Amino acid sequence: MEPQYITAERFVLTDEEKKKFEEDYELTSDAQKTYVEIILGIMQKMGIDEEEATSLTCLNKKVFTNLKREEKVNSKVDKRIIISIAVGFRLNVHMAEYILESCGQRFNTNDRLDMAYIYLLEKCKGKTIEECNGVLRDLGIEGRYMLGELSYKRT
Repeated sequence: MEPQYITAERFVLTDEEKKKFEEDYELTSDAQKTYVEIILGIMQKMGIDEEEATSLTCLNKKVFTNLKREEKVNSKVDKRIIISIAVGFRLNVHMAEYILESCGQRFNTNDRLDMAYIYLLEKCKGKTIEECNGVLRDLGIEGRYMLGELSYKRT
């Protein structure tokens, strides 16, 4: 049995209204940058390549090499990855929130983990991923929410 949706029996929008919607959508559909476009733009402005990004964030290099292949994709990104990038690139809490919003996410100040991430961005700027993970540990945050890759070892 196919699902039935509650809708009006007749068309609600006129052809002109549908056309106007499409025109408005065309104007704004690329006005908001995707996560990929934002990260690539930051890397370009800061002169950071994939190697340096990997070192700064302790994330797998694939996170950064795959960005160029996914330029128009706006897939779900784990908040931990975004915070790893923000901490590694020394971004402020506002830039981190901008990146989160590009992924359809945001900080929830009622959430202990989000408040810990905000704390890192506001109070620990310039600290390494390892130091920030120590802060998260000291704040009682579970290991699965630590920054960087769990198996990453700095060489």
